Amino acid sequence: MKRKVDKLIAEDGTLNVVNDGIEKILIYILLLFSMTSLLKVYIGPLNIIFTATFLILFFIYYLRHKMKIRLFFLIIYIFATFLQNIYINGFNYYNINMLFYFPFLILYFCFFIKNGSDIYAFMRTHKIYVNTILLIWNAIIFVSFFIPSCYAYEGETKGFVSFAGTTFLLSQIAIFIFALLTFQYCVYRKKIYMFALIIPSLCILMGNSRTYIAVLMCAWLIFLYIFLKKQKSFIPIMIICGILFVLIVFVSPIKAKFLVASDRVENLNMDPLAAFTSGRSVFWEYDMNKIFSNDLSHIIFGNGINYLFALNEAKFYNPLWAHNDFIQILSDYGIFGLFIYLYMFKYLISSLINFRQLKAPKVLLGIVLTMWIFNAFFNMFYTYFCATLSFPFYLLILKGDAELRNLNKTRIEKEEFDNGLSYNELK
Repeated sequence: MKRKVDKLIAEDGTLNVVNDGIEKILIYILLLFSMTSLLKVYIGPLNIIFTATFLILFFIYYLRHKMKIRLFFLIIYIFATFLQNIYINGFNYYNINMLFYFPFLILYFCFFIKNGSDIYAFMRTHKIYVNTILLIWNAIIFVSFFIPSCYAYEGETKGFVSFAGTTFLLSQIAIFIFALLTFQYCVYRKKIYMFALIIPSLCILMGNSRTYIAVLMCAWLIFLYIFLKKQKSFIPIMIICGILFVLIVFVSPIKAKFLVASDRVENLNMDPLAAFTSGRSVFWEYDMNKIFSNDLSHIIFGNGINYLFALNEAKFYNPLWAHNDFIQILSDYGIFGLFIYLYMFKYLISSLINFRQLKAPKVLLGIVLTMWIFNAFFNMFYTYFCATLSFPFYLLILKGDAELRNLNKTRIEKEEFDNGLSYNELK
């Protein structure tokens, strides 16, 4: 039987209380990743310590709670992937973090599915904690806008990297902060949260990542949806705002990245797809051909996390990962692993939110899927912690918004009914 997450908000407006100590610690650490990810360039072990603590607490949490068959199978699968990689590669890895990215996504999504209402309650009952993180992060980024060393060349264009050191790291943290700010606005309706969205937006608009431009637009459309009082007006306003967003992009520093791609096509006679993907489509084709030339067992269960790095190093003299979730998962974990990956998103989305009950335009589901798929296809999603952390929050925001609207509607109808009774009684 399909499990549904409990309502985030009860009929009387009350919230669940998080009583589990480990669960609280996990949520505390989860929110701190926005800070530790920004500072890990300067304090190397910090993020590793937090990640290791997070994974250990995950396993302790699941061992302490009754596991359903589906979760038990997924945890067994995680251990099997560790054993598979040790069997294939021993303990020598191009990037040992690759050993944990996929298991982390599975465990995190399961945690969010099981505790969606508790996370929502924690966010609302720990307003000061959440606001402190948002205040410190935005203050740090604001100061870094005026520091010349916080701008760096990545390839042919110069962009804003703040203290993160790279655009791709900064952009995914900015999307996570955007989610937390949107959550706070959804709950408290304070304009300060809306204005604060400008800072994470500038992180992306002033950076070098074209992929995160699309992700940012999706994030703004989700904010727009919860901002509007009348949901029926969402689609026409979405179109207008979409056009305005495109215009903003083309007057922002990120436009240089698009011009470089255009120049590659016109002046170097480069294939348009290769130019747009910065050459990624070239090694995508090569990698896919090699993956499917393997024997059936490797196609189904994968080649281990070193495979693509070694393959691309031999061919292109650079140990590249796929820059594409679907190819990377297919290579490392096979068709079976790709099925698990896709299933986790279906499981998360269908468990957290029912778009039919939400009574929202179907395009909203398309926006949520685009936020994930576009990033996963042209950059990578599951290998960036903050990108992974942020996605369920956007679903939680939509679910919370729907329940708040229904609660307000019920209160209004009750008040109207009571006023009608009083008037009739007076008559």
